[in-house]
Amino acid sequence: MVTSTHEASHRLFQEHPEALAPVFEALGLPPPSKDNFDALSPDATEIRPMERRVDTVLKLAPDMGEHFLLAVEAQTKKDPDKARSWAYYVAYLCAKFDLPVVLVAVCRDRATAEWAMGPFECAVASWPTQTTRPIVLGPQTVPEVTDETTVARSPALAVLSAIVGRAMTGRPTAKGPGIRSNRFPGPS
Repeated sequence: MVTSTHEASHRLFQEHPEALAPVFEALGLPPPSKDNFDALSPDATEIRPMERRVDTVLKLAPDMGEHFLLAVEAQTKKDPDKARSWAYYVAYLCAKFDLPVVLVAVCRDRATAEWAMGPFECAVASWPTQTTRPIVLGPQTVPEVTDETTVARSPALAVLSAIVGRAMTGRPTAKGPGIRSNRFPGPS
């Protein structure tokens, strides 16, 4: 079911891709400018009568550096079917656009965020054919933004902080506007 919270959790990035700065920090890349992004159709529908739609798809096309896609999914609860859906989205978008894909899950609560980190494997015995590991933007990884200076400097990050339930909660405030990359465990 589509809700206003669900839509806000991914549409923010369509108008303000600069809010994805934590993703670029986790990837060890400098934050790109807004001009480097193009919104693409999130439709992942096949000819078969089955609709699959990624919440938001953005193409990063910097003047220098690697071009890639960001597939943003708003996830409000644990959903065992998402492991297959997310793997499909990544494979489909990679094949359709011939670009690598970074899957980003935006989660409002800690339990969903921990679950969304995966990894989700398609495997037989000890042989994983495909592993899906989203970067998760949630209460554990997005700093709480409550001071006016940070809000004025990074309004999109402040909105993301509020979306993932970090604003005005009494939780410890993160130091600085960025996210430390050690909050995103890398592939093992």
